Amino acid sequence: MDASIFLAKLFGLYFLVAGGIVMLRQKSFMPMVMDFFSSKALIMLVGLLELVAGLALVIAMPTITPDWRGIITLIGYTMIAEGILYLSSPYAKVHRLMRHFNTPTWYTSGGLFAVVLGAYLAGVGFGFW
Repeated sequence: MDASIFLAKLFGLYFLVAGGIVMLRQKSFMPMVMDFFSSKALIMLVGLLELVAGLALVIAMPTITPDWRGIITLIGYTMIAEGILYLSSPYAKVHRLMRHFNTPTWYTSGGLFAVVLGAYLAGVGFGFW
């Protein structure tokens, strides 16, 4: 199986499931996210994991095109940027940023965006598009 098709299936299904769960359980997620971002060690761990995963994704899929392959690469670059942000920003700044985005509006819009993106990627990966 082509790596790009595998990644389209993987990210498509992940975004479909995660986006749906985030929208359905946003009231449960909001306090958990703030608890999570109250730990400096967890912020550093997530930053390191996002950085390595983003680098792996960009190395595996260096394609910058205006189609679904470019979306996968963009996901990798976004992970790299977020990992660097978590690792290089002062703790107070990251915590303040998370408080800003930890609202029902962001969970609904982010979850909906994830479901739409997931449906598109899964559709491409499984041959529906």
